[in-house]
Amino acid sequence: MKVRHQLERLERLVLEPVNGLRGPDWQRAPAGEVKRLSDSSAPCPGCGYRCQRVRAPGRSRYHEASSEPHQTIVRHLLLGVGRIPTGIQSPEPVRPHEDPDPELVAAQFRVGVERLATMVDTWPEQRQLEVFVRHPIAGDLNLPEWVRFHYVHCRHHATQIETRLSWLKQRSGAQ
Repeated sequence: MKVRHQLERLERLVLEPVNGLRGPDWQRAPAGEVKRLSDSSAPCPGCGYRCQRVRAPGRSRYHEASSEPHQTIVRHLLLGVGRIPTGIQSPEPVRPHEDPDPELVAAQFRVGVERLATMVDTWPEQRQLEVFVRHPIAGDLNLPEWVRFHYVHCRHHATQIETRLSWLKQRSGAQ
């Protein structure tokens, strides 16, 4: 199943490259880039929680997905093309804390992925397609769309992580 495969790749994309990185290197980034490596390593673990909340009786939103025209375009870029548009600032509720602990970031990430995996494994396929949770930029997404979003989002952050790790390596080599 494509959705399960995408979930299984998230940790390798985001956490494995920064495994063992601590201290000042966790907080450094090149000028003009995302200010800290930790910002790239903490993509939105809260979705699993938001999706899980709709499981409660009376909280499910069985309806057609609704979106504004600009959200349809963003959703196509995110889910269809598989790209995060540049220049879009992450909403405040999903931004990492000022000085996040690397172990806590990794644990929260794993918990979020596990919540999504549990829903993929336990929800009937029809429910996965009919329950929508609002994404602040892309509009209503069902469970497979949320997994796809996280996969694309993690790939986006993996590129940032790779850039920062290369920068750190060059910087430490120059010292």
